[in-house]
Amino acid sequence: MKTALVQSVWQADPRDNLPHVLQMIDQACRERRPDIVCLPEFFLGPAWYMPGQGHLRGVTDTTLDSPVFEQLAAMARRHRVYMVCGSVVEQMADGRYCNTSVLLDRDGVAIGQANKIHPFANEAVSCVAGDEMSVHETEFGPIGIAVCSDFWIPETIRILALKGATTIFLPGGSLRQNLAAMINAFRSTAYLSAVNMVYCGPVGKITGVRGNTSITVEFAGTSLIATPQGLLAQAPPDAAAVLEATLSNEAILELRAANAADDTWKGLGLRQPQSYGALTEDYVGLNRDLAAEISLRMRQTTPSANAH
Repeated sequence: MKTALVQSVWQADPRDNLPHVLQMIDQACRERRPDIVCLPEFFLGPAWYMPGQGHLRGVTDTTLDSPVFEQLAAMARRHRVYMVCGSVVEQMADGRYCNTSVLLDRDGVAIGQANKIHPFANEAVSCVAGDEMSVHETEFGPIGIAVCSDFWIPETIRILALKGATTIFLPGGSLRQNLAAMINAFRSTAYLSAVNMVYCGPVGKITGVRGNTSITVEFAGTSLIATPQGLLAQAPPDAAAVLEATLSNEAILELRAANAADDTWKGLGLRQPQSYGALTEDYVGLNRDLAAEISLRMRQTTPSANAH
C-alpha cells in the first residue's frame, strides 16, 4: 500500500485552504501514484471554537454533503486513490458539531468515517464525542482511523488493532510543545500494538483570548509514518510537505502470528483481558468537572477576542 500524506499550511485567508490542499493532492497523485492519500486534521483551517476564531463559524466547518467533499471525491475518482479526508468540524443535521474524518474509496464513495471520541480543550464543550471505533475493509487489508487526541488514549489504537486493523491513519494536529513526546509515543504505539501508524498534521498558528488570558496555538506539522520496526518518514514542523512510504498488511499479519519458536515480543498475543476490568472504570483521580471549567473560561472570553 503506497501511502502519501499531504501536510498542508493554513493560508492567510481560510477560504484558500481547500484550493491549496486540492492542488497538493493533485500534484502528489500525478508525481507519486499513491494507493491512498491522507490529509491533516483541520485542513480547512482553524476551528471556530479555538481561541479568537469565533468569526470562522460557517467558514471552516462544513456538512458531509457539502462541495468540500464533492471536490475531494472528484479528486479520488480522477486519480483512482483511496483518501482519508483528514478531519473537519462537521456541522450535524441537529445543529451540533463533531470532529469527523471520512474515508473515500477509489470511486470517491464514502465507505467509512471516524468521529473523534476524546475531544480536547474547547472541543470538550463545543463538539459531540464519537462512541465507535470502526475498522474498514480495503483491498490493502483492514484499516482504522483515529482523530488527533484519540491517539493519546492508548485504548483507542489498541482496540482498533484488536479489531484487526493492520494500518491506522491518524489525522491530527501536533502542538509544537508536544513534538518530542508525540514522536516517541508514535513509534512506541506502532511497536506495542503491532500496527502500521500513519499521522498527518497541518502547519499553522493562531492567537486569541480564553478566560481573559492570551493563548497561542501552534500546529507544527511533523507528519509521521511508522511500522513496528521503527520510524519510516518524518515531515518538517514548519512547511508544506508530501510524505510517502509503502506499508505492508502481510508484514503485520506475520508479526502478529503465534509462533512458539519465536521469542520476538508480541504484545497482542500475550494479553490477559480478564485482568483489565479497571480499564472500563473511571479514573480514580478525576474529581473535577473539566467540561464545566472549560465552559467557564470560554464564557469569560471578551467579546472582542472572537472578532479578530
